Amino acid sequence: MSPLKNLRPNPSGFSPLLFLCFCAAVVSLTGCHGSGDAIPNINNAAAFLDDNAVVRGPGMVTPRYGHTATVLGDGTVLVAGGTDERHLTSLDTAEIFDQGGGVDFGDPIPDTISGDFIDTDVDGDIMTLSQGGRIFHTATLLPDGNVLICGGTADALFAEAYETSEIYDIGSREFGPDALAIDPDLATPRFRHSATLLPNGKVLIAGGQESRNETIIDPNFAPGQPGFQITINVFPSLKSMEIYDPASRSFSPALTVTGQEAEFLSARGRVGHSSGALGGLDNELGTTDDIILHAGGFQTLSTIFAPQFKLPWQNDTDNSQNFEYYDVTTGDNRLAAGIVAQGRVNTPAMLNLGVVRDSTLAFDLSDPPDGEIDPLAGDIASVPGMTNLLVIANGDDDAPACPTAGGANDLVVATFTGFGPSDGLTFTVFNDTPGLTNNIENIVADPMNCGPFARSEADLVMVNTRRTYNGQVITTGVGVTAGGGFDFPTPNGCQETMVGTCSNGLVGVTIYDPFFNFLNDPPWDPTATINPITHPTGIFGTFINVDTSYTDDVIDNFGVAVDPLIQLAQAKCLHTLSVIPGEDGLLDTVDDRVVSIGGGVSYFPNYGDEPATISCEVILLPNTNEIIAP
Repeated sequence: MSPLKNLRPNPSGFSPLLFLCFCAAVVSLTGCHGSGDAIPNINNAAAFLDDNAVVRGPGMVTPRYGHTATVLGDGTVLVAGGTDERHLTSLDTAEIFDQGGGVDFGDPIPDTISGDFIDTDVDGDIMTLSQGGRIFHTATLLPDGNVLICGGTADALFAEAYETSEIYDIGSREFGPDALAIDPDLATPRFRHSATLLPNGKVLIAGGQESRNETIIDPNFAPGQPGFQITINVFPSLKSMEIYDPASRSFSPALTVTGQEAEFLSARGRVGHSSGALGGLDNELGTTDDIILHAGGFQTLSTIFAPQFKLPWQNDTDNSQNFEYYDVTTGDNRLAAGIVAQGRVNTPAMLNLGVVRDSTLAFDLSDPPDGEIDPLAGDIASVPGMTNLLVIANGDDDAPACPTAGGANDLVVATFTGFGPSDGLTFTVFNDTPGLTNNIENIVADPMNCGPFARSEADLVMVNTRRTYNGQVITTGVGVTAGGGFDFPTPNGCQETMVGTCSNGLVGVTIYDPFFNFLNDPPWDPTATINPITHPTGIFGTFINVDTSYTDDVIDNFGVAVDPLIQLAQAKCLHTLSVIPGEDGLLDTVDDRVVSIGGGVSYFPNYGDEPATISCEVILLPNTNEIIAP
């Protein structure tokens, strides 16, 4: 388990003896599945649900999309801000999804504002963001269990970027209480930035957009005439970085060891990018030599010619196909040698395959079956527990006419020589391979019926699953994504697709299995004893659209409803996916679930023109709620 995850507090305060007594008393109700080597927060122990399914949960209090969802230490989910009106306005309310609430899954939505979604603080008052509504903000879980709400803006039109941040207090369920005031706050107001928790408990705030007033000359008017000079409001991209220190509750510029201010090295910064941590030379996450990788996003062409609105698909932007990294040890930022498959904007995702568990296994390369070393076939020396395999997926090219995703993903492998800056860090990027495209439909590559597609405005999360290797059942992580939007240009304009693509469609669930090679392995099956790991390096992997429980190998008729589809009940984008505990009440165990909260039912060109949803759905992968032997 990542040391970063060991920072997660357990505010329940229950003793092991109390839990054992409780579990013995209610075993017939909850099943007490899962490992018994840690103590869960029994207030959030979840009810039994059938796996290999998507189960409808209770409705939200407030329909919203474009919000943040933060999993707290007790397994509940804090949902904050967002919008219910195409980002033209923002919401100043928040609510908490709690599996331990009094409403059973599948029951009708109760006539109450409580139930499984709680929108009040401990005094019974509505939870309200102290600085007003926010969109395009970030929410970061801090080591003490509280949440940093940083930056953002009030709408997607002319509202300025926020310079104010606030703390969500888990004890009182209040935002910005006086006792947790931040001073000084952000030096540069910003939105669409990234916020990454560092191993020392501080938070790196990087890039984004700011608000500026610029004076321009209109050549249609003579000098001195009204209209010759006009002032416009623009939102240029940012290069700057700041550090939030929870100990002092203050922001300060991010500095290198030589005292210089750290900043992005791309020409005009980075906006709407994805950030993720990888282990340094010690190959362990959460230690002082970690590296923070930034990929995707865009930059504005100049300050004056920056977009005048904050909605996506603006002219005067340039997609970032390169990536760069921040060295936690030195504070230096460097451009990486490597190009991602395409520009990625609008919720690109980055997963470190070692976040959930050791991402690679011991592998003997002494005698490759074919006598040749082929990385794509798994023939490459791997380091057990390697945490430096990162998947970059989802997003689109942010084109103004039609934001289109190509469906190609990237697998980034980081290695260190031990010499030079950042210990001689180098990157190898694998892309344009069959397994890294989102068109592997039940492992049947069927170009006649299924072209490559990808998801915009859809999260990608890592969750545990069981596998077998050398006859032993082990736990590894897989990526899960669902929903999202996909657009493609046609002679008559931009065509929006929310469902129906590749049988499963974007409404369905895609699993990224880092240990499955559809070219060489037997048909994919989620059962631990049937789907063994045959190439343990994690270098290749396959994106699998889960249409049925088992593979349908009939090319001309794939996706036949042999079993119920594993898919969301409602097409949506701009929703959130969060990993939550299962019956054992513990995060990062094999019975974890994924909850989809909120979302809009249209992406482009209406951009949420239809109402936001109160949808809450829980995704359970196959073989997740089987009893584990102690």
